[in-house]
Amino acid sequence: MSTQINYIKAIIQKILRNFLFILIGSGIFAIIIAFYVSSIDTKVETFSKIFPLSFSKSSNSPIDAIKAQFGISDKTDFSVIYNIKELVGSKTLSTRIANTPPSKNKKFKTIAQWLIYDYNTHCGIFDKKIKLKPKDSSQVQYIGASLLTKNVEVNVEKSEFTKVITTSHDKELTKEINLAILAEISEYYVQVATEKPRNDLDKIKFMRDSLKEELGAVESAIAGFQDANQLSVKYSTGIPQTKLLRERAEIEQLYATTATAYQNARFKLLSESPIFQILDFPGEPYNYKKPSWIKMSIIGFIGFFIILSLFVCRKVFLQMLVDEIN
Repeated sequence: MSTQINYIKAIIQKILRNFLFILIGSGIFAIIIAFYVSSIDTKVETFSKIFPLSFSKSSNSPIDAIKAQFGISDKTDFSVIYNIKELVGSKTLSTRIANTPPSKNKKFKTIAQWLIYDYNTHCGIFDKKIKLKPKDSSQVQYIGASLLTKNVEVNVEKSEFTKVITTSHDKELTKEINLAILAEISEYYVQVATEKPRNDLDKIKFMRDSLKEELGAVESAIAGFQDANQLSVKYSTGIPQTKLLRERAEIEQLYATTATAYQNARFKLLSESPIFQILDFPGEPYNYKKPSWIKMSIIGFIGFFIILSLFVCRKVFLQMLVDEIN
């Protein structure tokens, strides 16, 4: 017990002897932190709120009645693919969003260029500006996509509402990013939802056209046979015609089924729509964010004070470790 008390006394003595050094060092660090934080420009924040559409609809709608007539069923599990956070953070969509042309600001060709300009204009004193290589055309979109993901936050609430929060130093840029995200994920979902109907449509169209050509060939053969044997009274001459007529009936039945399936797939494709509804659009009122230099300097002062105190007492701690090992 006495040994522990001696160690505590030694630590206190070390701190008191070097108190002025610790105090001045912590104060200088706090001033640097305060100076750096005060140099950071204000960021503008806006958000949009969206929620997935419900697919458990009643069968009283005229559209549902037509779907039932065609035998159409929506079996896509949209709850699985409805993940805005993963989509925005992916390389594919973040790059596509970054390559979106701004709707109002014609100074920049893409949002990526605007993001890079915004970063270089408002970066802190100790931050390094982004320098682009003139010959590297893909560098802009990849850097822009990286800046985009850093300035986007997606929060999924318990009520199934999803908040897409975007920030930048320019409120117009903040709004543009948010609108581009909404447009891109809407297009992505429509593409996912219509992928199978589009493939089905192409395949069924090919089948329908092939059957149509085959049916035309059989009908031409029947007409040619009838023209060649119209004066014949032999039963044997009617056998080939009977076979052709039977083949035509079979092809007509297949053609009718394929034509119905084609209309089914075509209707399915045309009836698809975005699977989320926008509740709140980005824009006014904006939220302006800037870190408090007072709060950060106090935290920096306390943190550096502890670090310097541990540094001046390092020999005491080392001696404690040696004694413990012995």
